[in-house]
Amino acid sequence: VVNHGNEQIEFFELVAAGAESHLDWKGCAKPGNDAFMNDVASLHDGGFFVTHMWNKSTPFETVVAQLTAGEKVGWVWEWQAASGFTKLPGSDEMMPNGITVSQDNSKLFINIYMANKTIKVDRLTGEVEGEVAVRSPDNVVIDADGNLWIASHLNDPINERCEDGQPGPCLLEFQIIKANSADMSSEVALHHKGEPMGYATVALPHNGRLYLGSAHGDRVASIELK
Repeated sequence: VVNHGNEQIEFFELVAAGAESHLDWKGCAKPGNDAFMNDVASLHDGGFFVTHMWNKSTPFETVVAQLTAGEKVGWVWEWQAASGFTKLPGSDEMMPNGITVSQDNSKLFINIYMANKTIKVDRLTGEVEGEVAVRSPDNVVIDADGNLWIASHLNDPINERCEDGQPGPCLLEFQIIKANSADMSSEVALHHKGEPMGYATVALPHNGRLYLGSAHGDRVASIELK
């Protein structure tokens, strides 16, 4: 679990006990740097990748100017118990946001929010093996069939936003992109604007439905998959 702007990654174990199911806190990992972290992807070996959007101490107005100028202000960290945090070579990009890994942990899929793309990266070589054009991609989920589900925002990310603490749902227009992780071909799975919820930041398919969450709002929505 990562909390935007916080100083650490938290580890929890899900204890399944029916109505008494709960999370047990197991520990945390602190990068010890100026990281404004976003999304986390766990690995089979106990490690994880986490996106670093930009340096936390940089004033937001400066970050906006840097991103508008096309500067690659963020990157990806890998964490391992033995070595701690190391920067993934070649991962410098314009605000890395969502991240996930293939089932065999050999490929990374990284949403580059301000560059309007999702990239496929070989974990061993760092080579970018493919990409799909996605407007302002937020979080990305990979399903059991290898499909990527990418939340895409259609608003102006600088000048059109929902304010923090705004009551009710944020109703900004969004799309959910479904992409094939093998060849990075893609299609629009959902396009929505308005009630009952907008500004979806994550999409998770489960049992024939697509569940949508948002960073701004008070609800989770779902829709039947066709």
